[in-house]
Amino acid sequence: MRLILYPILMPCVVACLAFTAPVFAAVPPAPDYAADAQRSSDNPPLIPHAVKPDQNGAACTICHRTGVRNAPVSDHPERLNCTQCHVQGDVKEDASKDGKQ
Repeated sequence: MRLILYPILMPCVVACLAFTAPVFAAVPPAPDYAADAQRSSDNPPLIPHAVKPDQNGAACTICHRTGVRNAPVSDHPERLNCTQCHVQGDVKEDASKDGKQ
């Protein structure tokens, strides 16, 4: 009985493994938008300060509408989803944290 099943069963096992191999193929990594922005000069400027994950653009326009604290004035303050285009860059130290004002 074993001599009969082995030649039939072995090709079936090999075929099953051949069809399941693509399932275990390497999954491509998620895109790294921050790294892409740092490599390309055509993308929007990086955000050089800390941004909370739940922060919306209304908080950004407090400074970026008028240039408070030397913030660059936004040429599109009506757009409130800043992190849709701008990504977090290296965070600069805040001058107010080390006693300078």
